[in-house]
Amino acid sequence: MAYQSIGLDIGTTAVRAVELTLDGGQRPAITNFGQVGLQPGIVANGEVRDRAGLADALRRLWREGHFSNRRVRVGVAGLRAIVRDIDMPLLPPDELESAVRFKADEVLPFALDETVLSSKVIAQVAGADGPPTLRVQVAAAHAEVLASLIEALERAGLEPVSIDLQTAALARALATGQQSPEAVVSIGATLTLIVVHQGGTLQFVRTLDKGGQTITAAIAGALDIPLRDAEVAKRRLGAPGVHDSLAAGACQRAVGALVDEINNSVRFFGSLAGRQPVSRVLLTGGGTRTHGLLEAMGQATGVPVALASPLSALDAAGLPLTPQQAAEVDTVAAVPVGLALPDPSGRAFNLLPESVRARAVQKRVHRALTRAAVAVGVLVVGLTGLRFVQVHNAEDHLQAIEAANATIKNVEIPKYDKALALRNQVERQSALILPTLKKEVDWLVVLNQIAQYIPPNATLQNVSMAATSIPGQGTSSAAGQSLGTVNAQVFTQTLDDVTTWGQALSQSPIFELPDLSSSVSTSTQGGGVSFSTTLDVLNGAASQRVSEYEVPGP
Repeated sequence: MAYQSIGLDIGTTAVRAVELTLDGGQRPAITNFGQVGLQPGIVANGEVRDRAGLADALRRLWREGHFSNRRVRVGVAGLRAIVRDIDMPLLPPDELESAVRFKADEVLPFALDETVLSSKVIAQVAGADGPPTLRVQVAAAHAEVLASLIEALERAGLEPVSIDLQTAALARALATGQQSPEAVVSIGATLTLIVVHQGGTLQFVRTLDKGGQTITAAIAGALDIPLRDAEVAKRRLGAPGVHDSLAAGACQRAVGALVDEINNSVRFFGSLAGRQPVSRVLLTGGGTRTHGLLEAMGQATGVPVALASPLSALDAAGLPLTPQQAAEVDTVAAVPVGLALPDPSGRAFNLLPESVRARAVQKRVHRALTRAAVAVGVLVVGLTGLRFVQVHNAEDHLQAIEAANATIKNVEIPKYDKALALRNQVERQSALILPTLKKEVDWLVVLNQIAQYIPPNATLQNVSMAATSIPGQGTSSAAGQSLGTVNAQVFTQTLDDVTTWGQALSQSPIFELPDLSSSVSTSTQGGGVSFSTTLDVLNGAASQRVSEYEVPGP
């Protein structure tokens, strides 16, 4: 089923929105694009400085753009919006999120209590000497950055559906089918985003706090002119004719410095263990129009360098553009297109705080209730007009009610009494079975716990397992009632391994260990230590079959 998705890119000099129509496996269609300029200082280095000013620009964008709805998918960038990779043990999904948050505190550059996190599993990695691990990608943004952005959106009457990283959106918008790493470089006014991805999955991200305005400032300094005039001079350098040598030289040096930093980042990625060099560099963003930048990148990197074209992967028939307009949109549309597209993995980053999501749900419920109240009001008015007709039909309704009452009395009530008697019988049978099941041992859980906690230098022999013969008669301790026992002969290499064995098995929540000090003996053939052990199986291994025989409440 087709639906609309709107991606919103908030840059330093402009806000841009793209509306896509998504229909299952069909090619995404772009149906709307809008752009409104921003005054200097409203957004700086990817962070909102003037919330009211941004809200005004967004209201104008929606007023002029005629988008189908106000639910937007927005992106963040900057030095306080980052992504990190961490390795985690294999954990159930309901436990992984809290474990990731604990682990992320070790790799984030700002305080965890001031940070909003979003994570997703991108791979399972085989361990060289241990069990496999999960490669988890964690997106993090400072809560202050998000709060300013969200307030501006809500002032403009927009509802943020999700907040993703702009770097992830770039990879999503420009991903190709090839498996070798590709670099995407987005050169904005004050930020340059360097993204290395493989099939749309982020492999490396770096943010430079410089961009097109850095080059403009270099020209302004060389010519001693205002930034506005320097921007005009920079754009004229790409036109045919004779140009000011001071402007051309300043532009060339600033472009060279920016290209060197980009190239160093790309080369650094290729030098990492287990990484391949990038096969291609794609350039996007308004800064790519700078004279000499494309050629300088090609010479520095030594790999193919091309301008990115996010529109080439879309059906643009519903957005009539001239070739010149399409080229201008193609330069700046990568981020909003990527934000509007669904993530290939099925789960994109979402840094939208839970409180904001709940508030949005409450607003939707309030609007629905308001519409329902209006509908009820209209219905009441209509029913009032029908009142006289209903009076004439009252006798017919009364007869129908009397007939229904007779059916309930003579048919439905006897059925209910019979059903109630059957339920009482089921409850009595359940009461006989449940006490036994509550003491039943789930031996598969016991075996899994032994396999999980037994140290590698220990071997079990002559293992026997038995439930407590009389429910409720097993030994008890501070850890709980014993449901059964596991008896085994344990063989280890050294006496220290005996202690290691006891410490390891004591970590399990379902075992209580005996005192081993009197049962340890040393083998006379080949060395090693052997001892007998009895593990009391506690309530943590109780069978879960109880729920199958419990009678649900009425």
